[in-house]
Amino acid sequence: MIRIIIFILLFNLNPIYSQNFKKIDSLVENSIELKAFPGAQLYLKSPDYTYSKSYGFHTYDSLIKVEEDHLYDLASITKTLAATLAVMKLYDQNKLKLDDIISKYLKKLKGSNKKNTSFHELLIHKSGWKPYINHQFSLIKKNKKLKSRFINNKYGDEKVEVAKNLFIKKKYYNKIFRKIKRSKVKKQGDYVYSGLFFCLIPEIVEIISKKSFESFLIDEFYSKIGVDLLFNPVKKFPLDKIVPTEFDKIFRKQLVQGYVHDETAAIMGGVSGNAGLFGSANDVGKISELLLNEGKYNGEEILKKNTVRYFSNPGNYKNESDVRGLGFDKPRITSGGNKYPNSNLSNSSFGHTGFTGTFFWIDPNKETIIVLLTNRVYPSRNYENLYDLDIRKKLIDMVIETNL
Repeated sequence: MIRIIIFILLFNLNPIYSQNFKKIDSLVENSIELKAFPGAQLYLKSPDYTYSKSYGFHTYDSLIKVEEDHLYDLASITKTLAATLAVMKLYDQNKLKLDDIISKYLKKLKGSNKKNTSFHELLIHKSGWKPYINHQFSLIKKNKKLKSRFINNKYGDEKVEVAKNLFIKKKYYNKIFRKIKRSKVKKQGDYVYSGLFFCLIPEIVEIISKKSFESFLIDEFYSKIGVDLLFNPVKKFPLDKIVPTEFDKIFRKQLVQGYVHDETAAIMGGVSGNAGLFGSANDVGKISELLLNEGKYNGEEILKKNTVRYFSNPGNYKNESDVRGLGFDKPRITSGGNKYPNSNLSNSSFGHTGFTGTFFWIDPNKETIIVLLTNRVYPSRNYENLYDLDIRKKLIDMVIETNL
C-alpha cells in the first residue's frame, strides 16, 4: 500500500512517469500475449523512482498469478550474484588474488592442462576452457532410460535430489570434476564464454573460507541485505511460490519446478556457481543496488569500492566484440554491428542474462537498475519469442526514455 501511494504521488507530480510506466506495462503484457513467457517480474530503479511490478501467471493455463515474492530460476545470473560475489569477497579479504592459478586451491587440477589458468582469465572468459559439458547425457542409456546405478527414485543419505523423486549419488560430482579436468583447452586469451569454472567455485569457496558456498553467501551478502536468494527453494517454500521452468522430456521427464533447470547444476545437487540460484526481481534489485552503490547497502560496506569498480570495469579491452567484466557481462558490439544489449547504455554498465529468460543490468552513469525475470523456457526451451521480439532492448529504450 505504501508503494502504491508513493507511485500515485509521483505520477501526480510527474505525469511522464505514469505514461512511460504504462508503456512498459503494455510491452510486458503484450509479450505475454505473444507467448514470449507466461509471466514476469520487473524491477526498475533510478534516482527519481523505484518501480516494481508482477505480470501474468506461472504457466499459460493462468492458474497461479505471479506475485512479487515468487521465485524465478535465475540460471546464469548465478554466475554473478553468487559465484562472482563470493570471489569478490575472498579478494576483498586478501584470501585470493586474481593472478593466482586455480590449481593453487584445487590441487586435483595439478598435472592437468588447466593447472596454470588464472582466476582473472577464468572470470573474463579468456581461459580457453570449453563452454559447457552436457553431463546428463552420460546418465542416459541408448534406450533413453536412466542408468540406475547412478540415478534412481530411491532416497538415501549419500544421494541428492535432482528433481521430484529422482536422486543421484553425491559422489557423482567427482565424475563431473574429472570430465572438466580432462576437457580440452583452446588458445588462452581468446574470448570463449565458459561455464565450467563456475561449476568448481563452490568447492573453491569452501576450501578457502572453510564454509559451504551457501553459508558463505548467506553470511556475507544475503542476510545482510535481506533477500531470499537461495538454492533448492523447494526445501523452504511451497511450489505455488516457485515459478516452473521446462517440461524436461529427455533427462528428468517431468515439469521442473523448485529444482534448477540447468542439468549440470541439478546433478550437483542444485548448488553450483554456474546456475542454481532462485530469487525475485526485488531480490535481484537489492543486490544490484549494492553493486550500483559500489559495495555499500544501507550505509554498510559489504564490498570495497575499488573491488566493485574493478570487477565491473577491468578495462584493457582490445576488441569491442568480446568485452567482459570479471564475472559480469558488458556492452559489446555484436557480429551484426549492433551494440548489445542496447546502444543507450553507457560503456561502464554491466549485468548478466540467464538461459531461463532472466536479465539484470546496472548503469552507474545513469544510476539505473533494470531487472526482468521470466520463465521463457516454459513449456520448452524452444520458445524463443523473448529474443525474436527483442523485448529486452525495447524495455531498456523505454527505461532510458523515462529517465530523460
